[in-house]
Amino acid sequence: MKFFKKPSHIVITVFLLATMIGGIWYFAQSPAADEIAAPALQTTKVRTGDLVISAIGVGTIVPATQVDLAFRISGVLTELNVAIGDAVTTNQVLARLAEGDQADADFQALFSPEGVAQAELAVSEARIALTAAENDLINLIGLEAWYWEGQLEQAEVALENLRQDPSATVEQIEEAQNQVDVARGWWVYWQEVNMDELATWYKVIDVKTKKVTKFHFAYYEVTDLEMMSARAALESARVSLKDAQAALEIVQAGPEALTAPLAALGQQMARLEQARQVVTRTRLTTPINGIVTSLDASLGQNVDTAPIMTVSTIDPLLVRFYLDESDLTKAVVGNYVIITVDAYPDAPLNGQIFMVEPSLQSVDGSPAVVVWAVLADETGPALLPGMTVEVEVIAGEARNALLVPIQFLHEVSPGSFAVYLVQPDGKLELTPVMVGLRDFANAEILGGLRVGDIVSTEP
Repeated sequence: MKFFKKPSHIVITVFLLATMIGGIWYFAQSPAADEIAAPALQTTKVRTGDLVISAIGVGTIVPATQVDLAFRISGVLTELNVAIGDAVTTNQVLARLAEGDQADADFQALFSPEGVAQAELAVSEARIALTAAENDLINLIGLEAWYWEGQLEQAEVALENLRQDPSATVEQIEEAQNQVDVARGWWVYWQEVNMDELATWYKVIDVKTKKVTKFHFAYYEVTDLEMMSARAALESARVSLKDAQAALEIVQAGPEALTAPLAALGQQMARLEQARQVVTRTRLTTPINGIVTSLDASLGQNVDTAPIMTVSTIDPLLVRFYLDESDLTKAVVGNYVIITVDAYPDAPLNGQIFMVEPSLQSVDGSPAVVVWAVLADETGPALLPGMTVEVEVIAGEARNALLVPIQFLHEVSPGSFAVYLVQPDGKLELTPVMVGLRDFANAEILGGLRVGDIVSTEP
């Protein structure tokens, strides 16, 4: 029994020794736990490339100006000169009502030889009336006062011109003022003399012999009312002459001179303006150059005062588009845009932001920034108002710039940045850098690094 026990102790001892030796060898060959957990450092080279900061929006092409056109009266449409898509020019007659036939005839008669002769006669009559009004005033104030009244008016005009002239000297202005004072003095003097001594000789004629038998001499006092009436009549005669002369110039120039409203000075200009208004009510004209973008009428149709067509400008065309609220900082007046029309996806157009509306607008339930841009390209595909577009706003761009991935950039203080620059010996040095544009992936380096430098994440 003792024989079998002794060998068993030896076997157990040998097994334990072998297990211990194997464990020591295993742990000696295994890496440390700290070495397993330590992550490898990430590095990258500073490279050159392009960086563009942009935002994408959608919108439509709109005309810079759009005018809805309607007649001022109801009637039957007897003339329609345009169709959708036609180009039109300012004051072009687009349509006409049946009631316009007589109005057109009366309007054209103003510019006929008979109409011109009538206008010339009105000028002659106005000149005669002005002469009579001047004589009436001369009879009251005297010929001498009338002369000095004209001199006074000229002197006052000369003085005012000198006062408005920055190069006029003090001496010149004083001399002009002296001329005004002299003319006014003589005007007052002769007016008082004439009114104080105004007299009328009444000739008494014998009925049988037809001879003058005696004269009666009497003083006549001019009242303020008579003087006011005479001067008012003179001013009215002057206005009437200007009115007749202006009307004559218009009828001599032809119908093209009577397309816009007139400031009626008097009867003659009022007559022309009335004729213009009558014919205008039966014509439909466009106030702008553009194209017809809508038409809702046909020949023979009874139309009222509701709009029947729309004219829109096509030069320049504008783009009205929406950006997400988060892109508000990119919507800056002057920023360039790249416009892609859905109908021409391979022909992008250039433009520029000229207005950002001051309030947000709800689009599909989300707040959006409303932005306006003008198309800069003069050549390109045919565009029409209402076309759908995609707009890329270029908020900033850097071409052939030094770039590093954004995760290698560290903000050491507000607005100040640094990177870990790998030195030749493998050590890391925190190096300040000047940063330009940044997006979600890269940052532009304006200073502190060179192409090919190796930067690392934190040590």
